[in-house]
Amino acid sequence: MQRYIIAIIVMLVLVGCINEREVSEHYKQRMVIEGRIENGRAAIVTLSLNLAYNDEYDSESFREMVVRWAKVTVADDEGNEEVLTGRPNKDYPTQYIYTGSSLKGRVGHTYTLVVEYSGRKWASTTTIPSEISLEDITITHFQDSLYSITAVLPPIPTPCSIDCSLNGSTYYAPTLVGVYDASTTPRRITINRPLHNFSREDYLTYFSSDDVVKLRLNSLGNFAFDYWCEWENSIINLQNPIFPAIGNLPTNISDEGLGIWAGYGTTYYDLGPIAF
Repeated sequence: MQRYIIAIIVMLVLVGCINEREVSEHYKQRMVIEGRIENGRAAIVTLSLNLAYNDEYDSESFREMVVRWAKVTVADDEGNEEVLTGRPNKDYPTQYIYTGSSLKGRVGHTYTLVVEYSGRKWASTTTIPSEISLEDITITHFQDSLYSITAVLPPIPTPCSIDCSLNGSTYYAPTLVGVYDASTTPRRITINRPLHNFSREDYLTYFSSDDVVKLRLNSLGNFAFDYWCEWENSIINLQNPIFPAIGNLPTNISDEGLGIWAGYGTTYYDLGPIAF
């Protein structure tokens, strides 16, 4: 889990660096934000500071980069506002999240995030698109204790993505190759197991018989689609010597912030234990 946490943050902010000397000369500590607000749910935000590509670091140095004392505020387009509360959550990559309770997302409404920390301020605005639903979900035995999950996408007017929570985790990780544009064909797709650690040699796309699976279908705005496409490409190509990830991820965070603040139209599916 610790290797995964470190890998994700390093990937988020530094995949575009060309060589170690250039990183050392141009490295600047920046705020990394991953925030989301969904229809019917409060915002969830994680904060950390970036690490230089050629730094020597371990799990303890990573924990020091997690931002726990920021003021995080979300406001809607009708003048409602909530200051999010920070709390530990071991399921998330940062193991610490900011979340609210009173201000819930609504389709078609616009939400502004403001993060204040150490005398600086970062902001971003997003709108929640309409939610969509899967037309069918099928669990099929593959071999031994392995199962595959397939689903049928509806004719979708907007891009979408699929996340997965395993075995009671409150964190929904992106499924591997789980971002789709509006023209995706065929509409029957394979839902792959989340790739929690991209260096694992024993990774399989299949689910295990003892897995308890929940899915989250997200409709995406244009920026969120571009961001998660690039994120997925970076994860897949990060260790590819022929087609390496060589570009920074896009960001919609002001004041040289990194990361994403996005609204999602979401639909949840509780599949329960894979094997009954």
